[in-house]
Amino acid sequence: MRSDHPVAMASMVGLLLAGGGLFVWMVALSDAVPTEYRGASLGFGWSWSFDYEDAMQEAVRSEVAPWPWPAKETGNHLVLPLNQPLLSEGLEIIYRGRIKPGGFRLDVVIQALDSSIAYPRDLTVREAKQGFTLADRRFALEQITPYYLRLREAVR
Repeated sequence: MRSDHPVAMASMVGLLLAGGGLFVWMVALSDAVPTEYRGASLGFGWSWSFDYEDAMQEAVRSEVAPWPWPAKETGNHLVLPLNQPLLSEGLEIIYRGRIKPGGFRLDVVIQALDSSIAYPRDLTVREAKQGFTLADRRFALEQITPYYLRLREAVR
């Protein structure tokens, strides 16, 4: 736009400056731009200082979703979800997951001895299917998955 009138030129510049000032004022009052510094979100496991070893260890732990049902004993069958204790006749049994190809780990707490000490028991699937003993109780493996373990107790 070409104008030789200084009043028209001044009014146009004034309107442009007022519009720019109004825009800056509206942005400053809105929540679109944070006013304080915000670090990286810890909710996604990401940070500015990336630690590869911790990230790999966390990735291994986060692969297995928690089992939605609690550990239970039904008749002579025991269902042990990963890392959930089951208290049965003075024994607290915890399935800790696979430890090597063809093997798994159970932690056993004998309440009559000391309830703060867990005795780890590493078993192979083959020997567990044939049967094994935990504190004078005989069990046999029925099914094993990364999420839970199902045992059958021998009838006394």
